[in-house]
Amino acid sequence: MIFWLFYFFFSFLIAYFSTFFVEKRFFKILIFSIVLSCIASFWFKTPGENTLAPIISIFFLESTILENNGYSRILRPLGLFLLVIFVSSLIFWRKKSKN
Repeated sequence: MIFWLFYFFFSFLIAYFSTFFVEKRFFKILIFSIVLSCIASFWFKTPGENTLAPIISIFFLESTILENNGYSRILRPLGLFLLVIFVSSLIFWRKKSKN
């Protein structure tokens, strides 16, 4: 359990520090969302198992083995995590009106 807390904390820090490379606010949100979803999202290691692993490690594992279980099983949860993180980042970092 403590490993996952450290893992999510450091993935959040990496995603936050990656936003320093761009100037515009929308691109900061987009890069933060992409990096955080690529690093912090997780899924089942192999189909039919209960073991969870980060999606990036599953992607590297899938690209090195000959039997292809399909990248679509990884891309669907990655896309969902990306959408959820992007929308929540837009809501969290919305521009405040000066009324």
